[in-house]
Amino acid sequence: MKVSGIAASLILAASVAACSAETGGADTGGTEGAANDAAAVIVDLRVRDNPEAAYVSLQEFTVPASHEIGDGMMPYEGIGWENGLVGYRMYLDGRLVSDIFGKQSPDPALGQIDEYGSYHELAPWGMDVLKVGPSLGLGGIGIMRGDQPEQFGSVPELSASIGETGAANGVFTITAGGIEGASGNTGGFVADYSIGSDSPLTRVKVKTNGELPLATGLVMHDGAELLQSDGAEGTWRYVATWGDTQSENKDGLGMALFYRANEATYGGLANSTHFVAFGQPEFEYAFLAAWELDPSGINSREAFAALLTKELAELEGTTE
Repeated sequence: MKVSGIAASLILAASVAACSAETGGADTGGTEGAANDAAAVIVDLRVRDNPEAAYVSLQEFTVPASHEIGDGMMPYEGIGWENGLVGYRMYLDGRLVSDIFGKQSPDPALGQIDEYGSYHELAPWGMDVLKVGPSLGLGGIGIMRGDQPEQFGSVPELSASIGETGAANGVFTITAGGIEGASGNTGGFVADYSIGSDSPLTRVKVKTNGELPLATGLVMHDGAELLQSDGAEGTWRYVATWGDTQSENKDGLGMALFYRANEATYGGLANSTHFVAFGQPEFEYAFLAAWELDPSGINSREAFAALLTKELAELEGTTE
């Protein structure tokens, strides 16, 4: 019997998990080992071979050409990462943008999501709090087509791999290729994502190939207020929004995108996205979210602005 690529990956993952159990080792691809540690940072990558199968945790995964949006191959359509304050997910398909899982509890939550779409209603752990639509979501990587940022639409070569999970940091890598640019050329990128246990901030370091005009941004919703750093000093800038009813739960949600002034240019609002365009093959940016019901306790514009000031100062103080 011929075994498909995804089935082979799942069989291998199950074998690795079994060996870890026999030797007392940790299965770093899943969530069970840190399920009782509220301070742990979790990167969750689970896949199933068919709609009747159980999800299996993987350390790395190459998305097959057969994958279709909404087919339930992954429990929330991609890879997720969370700490005690917030959760995020990235769609592992042609959208390849990030979304927000608001958390009402610091306990790990993403590993308990098994039903595709079930996270759109408020649960004791929280819910999906962001409507992404055609935008770049929060910190999603997209492409400039003309004067506006857009989702790729097609990413023929796409994979994810977990570097660290279950302890004080979460690290994973997205590798994308075969993306068609405006001039007909193709290219791709490698993006390294990291988050610590004590901040909602995710940092992203990107290396590109093929001269694709890449961008990132954050979606703008009706009624939200735009907040920006003054840009007078320092290396980093931010563009952010706060809205008292911006979340999908119709309550307070703040989002922010941080970028280096010498690597990117803020382009304004287009395609429902406040975006920055990158002008060089290697760049770094960061993003965060704060939901009114999450453990951070940030439930006002003023509290969110204070968080932005704190995170900006900490980014300026890094030596990376």
